[in-house]
Amino acid sequence: MEDIRIGQLIAPFGPGALYSDSRGVSVIIAGLDHWFAPSCNDGNLYLDEFAVFEPRLSALLRVDRFRRPADYRGDYRQQNAKISTPVLRFPRWYREVTTGHLKKFNLETGRVDRGWVPVRFIAACKAGHLGDFPWKEWIKCQCQGEEHLYLHDSGGADLSGVFVECRSCGRRRSLAGVTWFDEQREPGEQSTFQKAGIQCQGYRPWLGDVTMGEPCQSPLVGALINQSSLYFAKVMSSISLPDLTIENDEDIRLRNDIETCEANLGSAKTLWRMHQEESAVDVINGALERIGVHAERERIRNVLEMLFSVNSHEPPNNNFVPEQPEERHLSFRREEFNILRTGINDDLRSPDLRIIPTEVQEDISRWIGKVHLVERLRETRAFYGFSRLQPDDHPLDDMPDRAMRQLFLHPPQDNLEKWLPAVTVYGEGLYIELSEKAISDWIEANLHWLDNRLKERFRMSLANVPQVLAPSTGATLEWTARYLLVHSLSHILINQMVFEAGYSSAALKERLYVSADNVAPMAGMLIYTAAGDSEGTLGGLVRIGHKDRLGQLIKKAVSRASWCSSDPVCSENLGRQGTRLANLAACHACIMLPETACETINNGLDRAMAVGTPDAREHGFFNDLLQKTA
Repeated sequence: MEDIRIGQLIAPFGPGALYSDSRGVSVIIAGLDHWFAPSCNDGNLYLDEFAVFEPRLSALLRVDRFRRPADYRGDYRQQNAKISTPVLRFPRWYREVTTGHLKKFNLETGRVDRGWVPVRFIAACKAGHLGDFPWKEWIKCQCQGEEHLYLHDSGGADLSGVFVECRSCGRRRSLAGVTWFDEQREPGEQSTFQKAGIQCQGYRPWLGDVTMGEPCQSPLVGALINQSSLYFAKVMSSISLPDLTIENDEDIRLRNDIETCEANLGSAKTLWRMHQEESAVDVINGALERIGVHAERERIRNVLEMLFSVNSHEPPNNNFVPEQPEERHLSFRREEFNILRTGINDDLRSPDLRIIPTEVQEDISRWIGKVHLVERLRETRAFYGFSRLQPDDHPLDDMPDRAMRQLFLHPPQDNLEKWLPAVTVYGEGLYIELSEKAISDWIEANLHWLDNRLKERFRMSLANVPQVLAPSTGATLEWTARYLLVHSLSHILINQMVFEAGYSSAALKERLYVSADNVAPMAGMLIYTAAGDSEGTLGGLVRIGHKDRLGQLIKKAVSRASWCSSDPVCSENLGRQGTRLANLAACHACIMLPETACETINNGLDRAMAVGTPDAREHGFFNDLLQKTA
């Protein structure tokens, strides 16, 4: 099997994901019980080397320990040599190419004879379970054994031309309708499998569990092994922020020294949460002494208290506090927003984040409030589970127990043993914040148009996309217009930056900061790259953020977005579009991006917010800028 990059083991090939190599061999990435197995390493195992610590991410996911997936080292003399991330053979059913004969193998089967290929069909449910296609149950075959099953494909536009038969009893049936899945089905309406009396058995092949299963009430449906909806990775990322509550330089240096002890910080935080502060101090004191750093226990205790505090990333004397309570993921983003809009250029206080304010060009200052060059950033991405058939509407609910049950066959009970995969990458970025006065004036001047375009049904669809972080009070007209404007502008700029910054669109990413709170509104975006591959960080994003270049880029981007090759159809308000019915004027010919670049998987877009429609340009936020560049 080919190598998978370490970052890809977080997404898109995390535990539970199917992967097909260039030879067509289909496997499933094994659960976390199988990772770092001692048998893989002949006893030369030192897990602390893979420790990752990110306090904000730890608090959000309620897991103190993260581990980087192991990189394979062929030299057995190296520490942690020959550790690989295990995979299991799935699906277990294979089809002989010439005859269509079906044969079942084991999850651990190694080599399969030439001429046999994995079947294209499996079964899945919304609860996340996965199983082999129930061939015998589908045709209601009662024969002993499974050696008489054959699968044939006579061609055609649908699955009615694919049929399975048993040559012992003669039963035969096509696969028409097996993949039907409708999340909007009426109560009591059954799937095709349910009508055939086939229920989900709760199988979890990524954990090695294909015989026992677990209780499940979700309807089972057929699926293709290369179906994109079979796996939606749950990944949470965090930008590392400095602790601005520490004023003493010596304490800052001690905190930096403590943060180098990543292997011990997870255990220390768990002990701290269990009110065993002295034990946590012992762990860190021992780690510091091993690297030649000596400090008083009381100083270590004080720094740990600040490090593990949930309020250590607020700027000093910050009064920008929201009027309404926010759900925890939005509060998590607000911490970043408060730091990104503050200039930080102090290698001692902030070794992983450098933010340089830059002057906004006069031509665009009416619309753009702030521009900051993020010359250095560190992003930590953690994997905490997955969903199948459709994304999870409430991914953070019941954490961390939900992730432990899904990713471990035997979930760890001790908090010190709970962990999740994570990777840390470094990059650069550009922070842009829209003018609050310009947004308020635009909404007030176009209130009737916005109300007519952003119907309540559309606003509800947008709020139901969990990644948009809608306010807990509901998607108001003002918030919806603000979100669509910021998100669409982010895509518009990324499309233009591809030509200016030297990155591909798949290498760039966005982080949106949007809130319509009366006291502490947000309308910012961080466009950044953080990759561990050969593309690296080229410095291009920071360069185009300078005063003499950004204005021209925004003008070009807005002008380019004002027309789409699918206009006028794309711009017309024909109703909700997209996979979650949360888009208006947006398509792959204009502002949609590769899914790795968009944090909402291309949901919540309407370029008309920024540039209006072909017959009504005056309603766009950047209408006057368009007039100047026309």
